[in-house]
Amino acid sequence: MSITDKLNEQFQAIHKVIWIIFLPLVLDIGELSLFERIFKSEYEPITKLFNLKLGFISAPPSIRYILEDFPSLIFQYSLSAFRGVINQINLTNILLLLAVLLVTSFLNSGYLAVISQAGHKRVTFKDFLRDGNKLWFKFFILTLLGVIPMLLVLIKKELGYGYFSLVFLPLVYVKYSIVVDDVSLIDNFKHGITFLFKNFGLTIKMAFSFGVLFSIVGICIHPLATMGFNGIVIGAIITAYFGTVTNKAVLEIYREISEKQREEI
Repeated sequence: MSITDKLNEQFQAIHKVIWIIFLPLVLDIGELSLFERIFKSEYEPITKLFNLKLGFISAPPSIRYILEDFPSLIFQYSLSAFRGVINQINLTNILLLLAVLLVTSFLNSGYLAVISQAGHKRVTFKDFLRDGNKLWFKFFILTLLGVIPMLLVLIKKELGYGYFSLVFLPLVYVKYSIVVDDVSLIDNFKHGITFLFKNFGLTIKMAFSFGVLFSIVGICIHPLATMGFNGIVIGAIITAYFGTVTNKAVLEIYREISEKQREEI
């Protein structure tokens, strides 16, 4: 089955749990609102007619994937300057970062657990809470690895870029393994990394296909963003919807192919 066919299948599944798109929407709009209030500055997006995207959108998805200058409340590095609440390493900032990671790990695990089950069984908000609580520690460790580049950039930016390229990219499928494979965290890492190297060509094809999708979606998002807060909200809803469908497609491709490859062994 082609990547496009697999993507099209997921629309119906996500429609059964359409309420889950409110999570990435609330995260984006909440972060924007807090940023503008704390730093007393109004976000004015850079206008782009077209922006070619290549790669996977985050899970949960964020409008930041399309609006690359979208403000980050916690940390952001742009134009050789640090922005956000955390702009240096000290005990207070480390504790704040850990607190944020605890919350986001729970939300990430609940989100992916819901879309993993969508289309296979009836899913409710109770499943989000139960599975979010069940898997949060695994996602906390994975998310912790993801913020190491941020801390390294605060020390020396070249270190952060090197870590991202050599360590973070191979972990792209680990989050899908966590919700699909009922194994230990160590085995989740093994399964996710093995899947990447065994299916590197497929990964490139998905990155290109889904990137093209969001390049087209971005043609609508950028004009909406220039309309102000309401336009950004609409853009965030569109991004959350297509992003969740894309997350589901990647997850189902991982589930289907990894199961077949294990049966062949």
